[in-house]
Amino acid sequence: MKSRSGTAKPGGGPRRWRRRITLLALAAVLTASVYLLGHPILVGLAGMLVTASPLEKADAAVVLGGEDCYGGCRVRAAVQLYQAGWVGKLVLSGPRLGYGVYETEFSVPLAVSLGVPKSDILAVPSTARSTAEEAQLLCPLLERKGIRSFYVVSSNFHTRRARRIFLNAGGGRLRVLAYPAPDDWFPVDGWWRSREGRKIFVTETAKLAYSLIE
Repeated sequence: MKSRSGTAKPGGGPRRWRRRITLLALAAVLTASVYLLGHPILVGLAGMLVTASPLEKADAAVVLGGEDCYGGCRVRAAVQLYQAGWVGKLVLSGPRLGYGVYETEFSVPLAVSLGVPKSDILAVPSTARSTAEEAQLLCPLLERKGIRSFYVVSSNFHTRRARRIFLNAGGGRLRVLAYPAPDDWFPVDGWWRSREGRKIFVTETAKLAYSLIE
């Protein structure tokens, strides 16, 4: 899921300014790349964000909250893993959306409508506000449920950072794989053609860089 910043300090604070400078620098690099680099290189740049683990049997598919794709792309991707026999359970993380409603109130019925028995679905409504908070909540829960290996299923551009965060949260005790779901706003072979795609690339690259040095 996407993180949200806390209350800003007067003047924004040094951390906020560092993030702004990083975003501006990335935006400048991206703009130059769009005009100077060819299609294959731009597709390759998406590889900094998108990762997919080789398919293997795992205990579960963990669907992260914060779905932006129309039609529930993350849930549908996890259902594909389930129906192909790669996982035996779906774990649906669901942040609070507002008015007391949790994302799991939509994701669980969707998974059931696609053929997943409710007995094979673990719904986890929560108040997590970032991927890190989500991982800190889910990893201990997964261990208690006997889930030792799982696919992190998230939007394609979020997979590399999400897998790294879950690996750290698991403390080496869990096998964490990545399974990217297609995203309406970030087609790997054309993300630079839309304003939203460019925005996602710059923002997620900054978040990935920040997570590496944090």
